[in-house]
Amino acid sequence: MTDIERIKIIRKSLNLNQEQFASSLGLTQGGYSDIERGKNNITNKTKLSLKKVYKINLHWLETGSGEMFAVDIEEENDEVNFFEVDQFEHLKREVEKLRNENLRLKTENRLYLELCTAKDKTIEILENQLLSGKKAGD
Repeated sequence: MTDIERIKIIRKSLNLNQEQFASSLGLTQGGYSDIERGKNNITNKTKLSLKKVYKINLHWLETGSGEMFAVDIEEENDEVNFFEVDQFEHLKREVEKLRNENLRLKTENRLYLELCTAKDKTIEILENQLLSGKKAGD
């Protein structure tokens, strides 16, 4: 699987269409579409946006190894000088960051729940096979 296939998995996991996902990364829908179609590569700037906005594990993006989302989330300590930045704009950015973080966490939670469900089904199948083998061997 390529990084291009993995970025599409990220977008779909977040339940975003190309336009929404592209906008959140500072791209146009057309520019992002070119990435998914393999016409353009994923730039370092886009990779950094994925890491910052959605806490994507760049090692996973590039190699497929590890978890999709970064495990060690660093605390963001963006101290803002309110004399230099309009407080309203700062609050808008904070709300957007919180929305993106919330979306990421919900997606991560859904993926873990799906993984747990799949593992529960596997356990059930294996237990049934054990019971069937035990009854046949009795």
